[in-house]
Amino acid sequence: MKQPAWIMTGVALGALLTLAAGFPTAPAVIASVDLEKVYRSLDQIKASESKSLAVKDSLEKRLGSMNDDIRGLQEDLDSYQVGSAAHNEAQDKVILKAGDLSALQNFAELKMQSEQANTLRETYAAIRSTCATLSKEHKIDFILLDDTIPAITPSDVQGTMAQINGRRLLFSNPSLDITDLLIERMNADFRAANPTAAPAPAAAPAAAPAASATKG
Repeated sequence: MKQPAWIMTGVALGALLTLAAGFPTAPAVIASVDLEKVYRSLDQIKASESKSLAVKDSLEKRLGSMNDDIRGLQEDLDSYQVGSAAHNEAQDKVILKAGDLSALQNFAELKMQSEQANTLRETYAAIRSTCATLSKEHKIDFILLDDTIPAITPSDVQGTMAQINGRRLLFSNPSLDITDLLIERMNADFRAANPTAAPAPAAAPAAAPAASATKG
């Protein structure tokens, strides 16, 4: 038996009301962050760069010492008569040391790339964690990466379109920006956890910006 139209309408309306009850009714609070500025300003990054420079300096010293060894072996090689047993032995030493040098050079390059990748990965994880903390403290629902700040670099049509397509925001209200607040919190946390590695304390952190609401 076919149900009256008003009954069907009531059922559908009830389903819609039930579905709507699960959606938020308050405006969403949104903030933005200039990620490039964050990476440029973090003590965590600066400390990691200092550590990487120390590793690089150590590797360069090892490479320099190995180059000196090869030059010494080459001088020995040149002093022997070609084809003699001493010359052949010295030649083998030069070849072996040159192979060690090449291996160390490859290791040094991979080591520095690994250090840089680890720094980026660990810093990004710290940024996300601190953003979550700030969101809870200031009742922020979304923190977006503001990709409207960097200028489009000159390129051909394909390169220009690739840069444009890679961006997600067309406009960002500066009053929503919490970049400085994020930097101050992360630097303060880093100094507290690494008192010997941290630089001199900066000025007192600025107050949190007033919450701005955008209809979600």
